[in-house]
Amino acid sequence: MYSGATLTPRERATFAVISRLVSCLVTEKILRAFWIPFERVIKEVAGIMVVLSTHTISEDASIYRAFRSCDVFVIMTLHHPPVIQDEETHGHGQLVGLVDPLDMLPLVYEFRRGEELDDKDELVQRIIDCLAPPPWDLEKRVSLCHVSNPVTLWSKFVDGIVMPDDLHDIISQEIMSSLEWQTIAYTNPPSCPTLSSPPIEWEQSLVAGHPTHPMHRARMLSTCSLDYDWYHPRIRFVRIPRAKLAVLGQFEKMGQDLAKKALERTGRTLPKGDAFLYMPVHELQIENIRSKFDDVEILDPDVYLASLAQSSIRTVILPDFPGIALKLAVGVKISSSLRTISHFTADFGPRFSSDIVPKLAVNPDILAVELEPSSAVYRTPDPEVAKHLTAVIREEGMTPPGEVLIVCAALLEMDHAGVPSGVSAVEHTFELDNEEKKARFLDRYIKVACDALIPALVYNGVAFEAHAQNVLARFDVATKELRGFVIRDLGGLRIHPPTLRESTGVNFQFLPGHCIATKTLEEIFPKFYHTFVHNHIQRLIRLLGLHYNGRGWEMLRNHMASVIPKDHPVWKVWMDPTSTTVESKCLMRMRMRDSYRDVSAVCSPLRTRVLMVLSRWCTAHTLI
Repeated sequence: MYSGATLTPRERATFAVISRLVSCLVTEKILRAFWIPFERVIKEVAGIMVVLSTHTISEDASIYRAFRSCDVFVIMTLHHPPVIQDEETHGHGQLVGLVDPLDMLPLVYEFRRGEELDDKDELVQRIIDCLAPPPWDLEKRVSLCHVSNPVTLWSKFVDGIVMPDDLHDIISQEIMSSLEWQTIAYTNPPSCPTLSSPPIEWEQSLVAGHPTHPMHRARMLSTCSLDYDWYHPRIRFVRIPRAKLAVLGQFEKMGQDLAKKALERTGRTLPKGDAFLYMPVHELQIENIRSKFDDVEILDPDVYLASLAQSSIRTVILPDFPGIALKLAVGVKISSSLRTISHFTADFGPRFSSDIVPKLAVNPDILAVELEPSSAVYRTPDPEVAKHLTAVIREEGMTPPGEVLIVCAALLEMDHAGVPSGVSAVEHTFELDNEEKKARFLDRYIKVACDALIPALVYNGVAFEAHAQNVLARFDVATKELRGFVIRDLGGLRIHPPTLRESTGVNFQFLPGHCIATKTLEEIFPKFYHTFVHNHIQRLIRLLGLHYNGRGWEMLRNHMASVIPKDHPVWKVWMDPTSTTVESKCLMRMRMRDSYRDVSAVCSPLRTRVLMVLSRWCTAHTLI
């Protein structure tokens, strides 16, 4: 009755933003929440999660008091229990340790003053019964109302905390932007590609994007209208004095070849001379370049190359130059970060590609690393300026005949045109229409992923940023069997230099202050867990219906145990039964502290201890 198929695109987009916002507030321990199960399921609802308001944050959870309606921030309906913080049941319910947007149903409530509670609806009556005294003490003149605006919910949250007004307003705008762009995606969803589709069709098939970020669809650019075609940008060109551009690899020749091709299409030729270099730039970055770089010549608008953007938006492929991708600075805030490229990334990628990647402990039969052989960055002592004129050339992953390459994020999407509501792309594409088919697919996927991605962490001290947008899966088209993976984007790694040096024999030099290099081995673990387990494998386990019964998590434990030595420090953190929490990246805590403006804060994100589903998966929940 309350499935996504019954909602309008606007209503679905509203719920997409609200569910992600509440998930972050609870999982990051910003707000406290209690799980209260129903005795029997009503309209798909197994119980409610009552999220307490900000003014209760400082209260000791072990000290009992009756909560009133003013103490309740929001009430979320859930179709299954969330991950509970501990086995103890408090007077108000069980404390929630981790809740995912996929746990929730699009029935969201809050208390408002002025009317009697409406107890005619069976679900409303059950919620009221769950909040009866003791231990709750609801006022008589309040009503239980639907929450239909994520910006209003955000403002309600901010009213109870200390936050600069300008930051409050900026985040409100980002939430609204996310709502607007998500509405557009739900109104005109892409079709689900097939195993015969080229990789770029999969890249451009995302419907909702990031699974947990509240600003997951935000596109903040004042000069950009809601009908801008993000997937087909024009690649423009600038002419830069040779002395002002630091290049690595063959970037000079590639930039010249690209510009030559664009100029030839206008009937012009590339000027001769060695004093200048040519650099491709995203069309949305032109105004930033014009305002920040006085000695850079912007070529005419008719000098451009057509491109196709990948799922990250700022990385594009060029039909005229197959086999490479350009990662370009784009002066647009996507989700909550300005999508530029740091000088650290430009310096690191080419050197790491040539000096280290060939020596990593990876099985080439099941994992390929997309190399970044060339880069360029504008020479300036101000990194905040340099990041606006930086580019990286990446070698695209290639597959043997008979195989297809699919970005994993696309497999984890739902709500494509022509696909039944609630059916994910992975279920639809591989015809996973019963639990055993899903279990076989998941077991193979997790095994190959662990074998491919974990050894570099264990033996080289290199943690890949293995979220689903950075990992591509190789499938045999005829048999639909998973053959292996490709990992890309070297800018998000975490590396322990001593372990890297001992394992490869290379004394790799990092730029001073580069966040990729960690002081301890343990500091690389949260990056991999957050990206690989929390935002990649967890999503797949949930979509395949193998979360609540624990089958998916048992598979992950078994396959991790097969590749992680028991004497390795990460075993104690992830695999030991006594380890029940892990450090995790905090998307909302970072955003609330405006961390994206601080390079060190972004590189070493704020973390909190969250329940580790890997070691404490949910038990089966019987729907009565």
